[in-house]
Amino acid sequence: MTAGKNPRNFKKKGTKKKLAHAFMRKEWYNVHVPSVFDNRVPTLTPVNKTAGQKNSADSLRGRVFEINLADLNKDQQDMSWRKMKVQVEEVKGMDCYTQFYGMDITRDKLCTLVKKWHNLVEAFVQCKTSDGFLLRMFCIGFTRRRSNQVKATCYAKSAKRKQIRQKMMECMIAEVQKSTLKDLTKKLVQESIGKQIEQETGKIFPLQNVIIRKVKILKKPKFDLTKLMELYQEKPEAK
Repeated sequence: MTAGKNPRNFKKKGTKKKLAHAFMRKEWYNVHVPSVFDNRVPTLTPVNKTAGQKNSADSLRGRVFEINLADLNKDQQDMSWRKMKVQVEEVKGMDCYTQFYGMDITRDKLCTLVKKWHNLVEAFVQCKTSDGFLLRMFCIGFTRRRSNQVKATCYAKSAKRKQIRQKMMECMIAEVQKSTLKDLTKKLVQESIGKQIEQETGKIFPLQNVIIRKVKILKKPKFDLTKLMELYQEKPEAK
């Protein structure tokens, strides 16, 4: 017999198995976000149904969703460039309860901010919130022309840029350390940290478009269900 030809491996014709669509095995869960946001159930997520020892809830825990701020808040339709990340922490029935996991901005928004004849100043810090979340925060800002300026360019000297970076870091550390994760999320949604940095650094050199570009959660404290549920008890405050 020819090498590699095993007659027992030959399949009969016409015995092809009918494949069911992949989504026939899935069920849909509601994704809940904390009360900081207006739209409390912004999306749904599919997962394979529980089969044997594989539980669907285990597949959902740790799942990360990226939702833009315009979909989360009704009064911030112009903030579609701001991407919020939430991670599933607990599953109850057909509901997934999430917690803030990070933040970013879209690439096209970043490209619209960068202009010629201006300096870009960027700083980042790594610090803990008051409730034990270790995070890394990135801030970005651009030099601004003065109202009575004649010169086309508005470059800041390297010494000034160094002072601006130092001030950015101080402001970010102060805001993070005195806030819980819930309070910090609220500040990030309202852009209050960026406005404060712009005000503080204006004494060194006038800046514009100062925003928190990115936030990453590096380490979380031990999971506590009661603390997670506290995020969902309060109704969103009127802004």
